[in-house]
Amino acid sequence: MNVLFKSIALLTLLAGPIAYPVRAQLSLPEPSPSTTIKQKVGFTDLTIDYSRPAVKGRTIFGGLVPYGKIWRTGASDATILTLTDPATVGGKLLAAGRYSLFTIPNRADWTIILNKHVGGHGLDGYDEKDDVMRFTVKADSSVRFYESFTIEVQDLVRNQATIYLNWANTSVHFPVVSNADERITAEIMDRINVRKEDKPGLYYQAALYYFDQEKDTKQALGWATKSVELKPAFNYLHLQAKLLARAGDYKGAIAAAQKSAQAAQQDKFTEYVTLNNRLIAEWEKKL
Repeated sequence: MNVLFKSIALLTLLAGPIAYPVRAQLSLPEPSPSTTIKQKVGFTDLTIDYSRPAVKGRTIFGGLVPYGKIWRTGASDATILTLTDPATVGGKLLAAGRYSLFTIPNRADWTIILNKHVGGHGLDGYDEKDDVMRFTVKADSSVRFYESFTIEVQDLVRNQATIYLNWANTSVHFPVVSNADERITAEIMDRINVRKEDKPGLYYQAALYYFDQEKDTKQALGWATKSVELKPAFNYLHLQAKLLARAGDYKGAIAAAQKSAQAAQQDKFTEYVTLNNRLIAEWEKKL
């Protein structure tokens, strides 16, 4: 080895190991993972974007989240609720759009706040003057312990649902009712009263919708009767019978149910025969 190579080797040993650049930060999971809920309520698409902090052995309400003070209702960026159609939220009409969701937790009740500022991180940019609505709901004990803050959309019945906010041992909830009833009713009236569509299936569907929604029984019975006049099908007669019973005409209901059972027997729909006979037995007791 010549003098030059010996000198380089000596310098390398004296300098120690070569330093390589390292990353300044590690890639770690989010401490409060973000998530999105999507649910159709009636014709309305409901979306909720939020982050999910964990309990981690802490006292949450009355501790980490103080009573009587506004809370971001999650972690990280503000929780965002989006509706594609107008809806009634907590008993109040809300236009379609995007809203930030804040709350003021208390021991017995919570104030629910929907605000039009949607670009904030946590409470950044929140201003009470931008509140679209506020309403109060009861605070309950949750059915189980929720380690992570959890928003759920449950109780989907007809055109409505319930939003639950659950964390630790606490749960609050409020209803969301879509504008589906308004749209469906408008279509029924337009097709029957304006366009004059004289179709048995349309009268039946209109009557069935009113029956299920417990709307105007007299109007529903009129449509059901019209459907039977145009086409005495077993299912049309069955609906007419139930509407007659709802109107208190049990004698008429029994007669319609008997006709429905006969037609169902001919068409080999035995389940309708059973349904009609069961209802006839119940209504005979009311005569």
